[in-house]
Amino acid sequence: MRSIPRTGLLLLLAVLLAPIVARAQTEELPPSPVQSTAQRHLGFFLRMELGADYFHTTAPVTGGDALSVEGPGASFGLLLGGAVTEDWILAGDVWAFSALSLAGSNAGRSTSANSSTVQLMGVGLNVTHYFMPANVYLSFSPSAVLLSGNDGHGSYSQTLLGFGGRASIGKEWWVSDHWGFGVALGLAVGVNKDQGGTPTWTTFSGGLAFTATYN
Repeated sequence: MRSIPRTGLLLLLAVLLAPIVARAQTEELPPSPVQSTAQRHLGFFLRMELGADYFHTTAPVTGGDALSVEGPGASFGLLLGGAVTEDWILAGDVWAFSALSLAGSNAGRSTSANSSTVQLMGVGLNVTHYFMPANVYLSFSPSAVLLSGNDGHGSYSQTLLGFGGRASIGKEWWVSDHWGFGVALGLAVGVNKDQGGTPTWTTFSGGLAFTATYN
């Protein structure tokens, strides 16, 4: 019987091994491990704030003393949005700073100041940046603002819509993979014309708030 040439053996072996080699090459590589999002500022963002503040608003009056209203009160904030990149947040912001116990001068000369309570409310676009791993943040919200008051007897007054905003610096501590609790120092400002067009009210309010953040 004639022997198969050596080159023929090599060719036959290559034909037999080809499917095995091809299969090995087409097998999927093991999936790479998924990077954890725990205790990182990525994706959906929610922050709730509740605190105490000191409120001051004033308006110049031609030929008389400036109108002024001030007092301690409470603050509130709600931010909803998401991370555009890690540690950079873009969110809608609804907030309010108020005075619950007022002292004022010539308050009765303006419907906006004739109040037992007064509040500056804002709706704006918030930008927040976290400095990690300290979990300290800076936050800024340019806003449309409204100054309003209630005399405690059913009489309600408000200014025209104006411009303002709020800014804060805060520190949070992770209490779970995605929840952080913290504190923040905040400042709010607003400029509003009274319903009659004059006077113009300038408002400042600042205080300390407790925060709860999901990210």
